[in-house]
Amino acid sequence: MKYQVEFKHMPKDFEDVWNIEQEYLEPSTIAGVEQTIEWDKQNPDIHIFVRDNDKNQIVGEITLLPLSKEQFNKFMINKLEDTEINKTTLLKYKSHGEYYLLFSAIAIELEYRKDRLVLSYLLKGMYQKIQNLIKQDIKFLNMCAEGQTKDGQKFIESFLNMKYKYTTKDGYKLYSFNNIEEFNEWLKKFPEYIRVYDKSIK
Repeated sequence: MKYQVEFKHMPKDFEDVWNIEQEYLEPSTIAGVEQTIEWDKQNPDIHIFVRDNDKNQIVGEITLLPLSKEQFNKFMINKLEDTEINKTTLLKYKSHGEYYLLFSAIAIELEYRKDRLVLSYLLKGMYQKIQNLIKQDIKFLNMCAEGQTKDGQKFIESFLNMKYKYTTKDGYKLYSFNNIEEFNEWLKKFPEYIRVYDKSIK
């Protein structure tokens, strides 16, 4: 199998991810390698990676950070950035806990952008991760995201179906669902989005 989804990571994986993200984003908006390793130690359920087994390197990633209600509200008015979250303020998941999800990042190595299987693996990995957490009696109340690039905004609006809410001082767009009902409806329909995407690959 050429690709595989991974939920457990090694320090080298985070170097691969940083190299991917800096191809798209301003360095000041990217969490550094040490910070993402600290995140992973504090909460190992936030990173979804796709590995190219032939090259033994990470070629795609999604980061989902859990937020408190206060953190979510601050993020939605641009008073909190994901890079400001550290090992002290990053939440750990607890059974019966209620959280908001921050879709912090998605990135695919440039030379793999045309191989649409990588995105398919990432989407399936994200859905599986959310479902695994829900099975642990964890409840999600909403999800938010920041679109820094045109591609990022398109992905948030189409695949994630979130609604535009706010433009930051840097011109980035912030998105979320309107309520928990919209989030749950999206989650229910998301496997069908993935199936439609997979059909378009063939």
